[in-house]
Amino acid sequence: MAGDIIVDSKEDACRVFTSCATCITKKSCTWCVTKSRCTHHACGNDNVIYPSDVAALMSGGEFCPRVDESKPVTIKSGAKEILAVKITQIYLYMAFTPWKCGVNLDGTERTVPAILVGDKVYCEVMEFLNDSDKAVIEGNVVVLWDYNKAFDGSLPIKICRCNLDASCEACKPK
Repeated sequence: MAGDIIVDSKEDACRVFTSCATCITKKSCTWCVTKSRCTHHACGNDNVIYPSDVAALMSGGEFCPRVDESKPVTIKSGAKEILAVKITQIYLYMAFTPWKCGVNLDGTERTVPAILVGDKVYCEVMEFLNDSDKAVIEGNVVVLWDYNKAFDGSLPIKICRCNLDASCEACKPK
């Protein structure tokens, strides 16, 4: 892209940070939103998020694109669900890129298509199975835009086997 500066990652200690919030805790680092990258160098013609002690319009973690939910979603094993993940700091150009949900469940990862509607990303319907010998398995859902760029944070999920834990919130009759 025009204005980009190509930098050897060995010369840029900031490149090790993969989340906006972590990146901007370092005084010499900035977050390039479009590139979804932490750098010590200029971001070119990109939106830039600076550490909070920098006098700039977009400085501080509140400007980082991130998942805006932290309460775990509990699902009954075998249920087919469309997960809705609330996000914040959605920049206009993000809306016109492909969206996906990365689901990590008990160490198994899969990616499903998603759509953005307002401030929520809706993950394509998927079946959630707990075929382990544990009553509950846990995981999380990350939001991806432009194929592989992740929003900070994730939505925690729990999958219950009702035959092993009938008291699980998802197993109780509604």
